[in-house]
Parts: sequence; C-alpha cells; structure tokens
Amino acid sequence: MAELRVKSTGTLKLFENDNTSSVTIASPASLGADRTVTLPDADVTLVSGTMSTGFAVADITGQTALGATPADTDEFVLSDAGVLKRVDFSYMSNTPAFAVGKSAIQTISSSTATKVTFDTEYFDSDGAFASDKFTCPSGGDGKYLMAMKPYFQGYNNLVKSYSMMPYMNGAAIDYGNTLSATTSDQQLNTTYATGVSAPSTFIVTLAATDYVECYAYIATADASDPQVYALYTSWSGYKLIGV
Repeated sequence: MAELRVKSTGTLKLFENDNTSSVTIASPASLGADRTVTLPDADVTLVSGTMSTGFAVADITGQTALGATPADTDEFVLSDAGVLKRVDFSYMSNTPAFAVGKSAIQTISSSTATKVTFDTEYFDSDGAFASDKFTCPSGGDGKYLMAMKPYFQGYNNLVKSYSMMPYMNGAAIDYGNTLSATTSDQQLNTTYATGVSAPSTFIVTLAATDYVECYAYIATADASDPQVYALYTSWSGYKLIGV
C-alpha cells in the first residue's frame, strides 16, 4: 500500500482552483506516538469547529461532583434502545408540583357546590396555581397525584354529610369523598361546631391548559351555613414520572 509522506513542515495544503486560498491539514508540534485517523466507508462532511477526541473515562464516571440541585436544563445521558441520548433534568423530576392552604375560614352555602378558595401557596414550582385552581402548563402533560384535604365544621350537629368534589375543566370528576356526621359520632358540644375531614388522594391525567379545582358540598338542616376551616384545609399535587 502506497503512502504519501509530508516531512519537515508537518502540514498538507489543499489549494482551491485559483491557488489563492487553501485548507491546511497540520499535525501536532509533537507526538507521543504514531496516531491514526481512520475515515469511515461513507461520504463525510466536516462541520466548522473543533474536533473532539471524545470522553475520557473520568468524564463519563463523573469525576466532578455537581454540588447543587440540577437545573431543569442540566442533562443526563441514557440509552434509548441502545442509542445514547441526552435528556433534561426537568423530564426526570416530579414537577410541576404545588402545595396550598387557606388563611381564613370560608362559609359554604348549604346544599350548594361551592369552590374552595386557597390563598396561601407553600410552593408552586411552575407558577401553575392561580385563582384557586391548578392549570397544567405547556409541556407538563402527564399523570398527577393530588391530595385534597378540606376540613369542615357545622353547627349544632345537624350537618348530614360533607362532600369534597374535585372538578376538572369545570365538571366534577369521580375522585371525591363524602362523610356523614350524626349527633352520636360527631358530638362535641351543642354550643360549638362539629368538625370532620373528607380527604381524597387521586391520580388524574392532564394535558396543557386542563385545570383542576376543589369544590365542597355540605348538606345540612341547620339554619346557619357550615364552614370550611382554614387551619386543617390543604391541597397538594405533583406530576408522576415513569408512568
């Protein structure tokens, strides 16, 4: 097999047709040993930039600790059916996520579905909770685990039932919870309120712009409207991954 050798200069110049400009292929100033560049059996087009020598073992095994929570745009390398691909950290975290509560007691009209208000945000990773509802943001499509826990109080033990009803896109969905209260099992004192919690944990599938709200329905024979108590009422949720 014939060889083309260029000595002394260490460069090979390829000139264009009019000999004014050229492409220079240069070897390093010094080499620790002979090196080989093997071209594939295919057409190859080199793009502008610096040719990488690839990862070293130390790079792949992570010689440098991150030392902080990954940013959403930080990337992991994984094998997709044998093909190495990059994926942003945002796709591997349980976000969007939120947790909210109440700062004041809310009066609920008897036998009327009433939206429960939440004016206290403990956290809201994507700013997706507003106006007492969670709205699935763009790119947040998926299954969400949600936990609604309203705490009700009525008067004189005449409340018949307490219902917590999740709504999706303005209509009730089948993940609510109803508890009945009687004088015998809820009696505290006839001059004070009875109290009962009707929590519900459920998984709901959301696409961008879908929204979820928490409604309460309380059936009562008391002349006074019952209330949703502030201290023990909360709502939280987050996107599930891997499902």
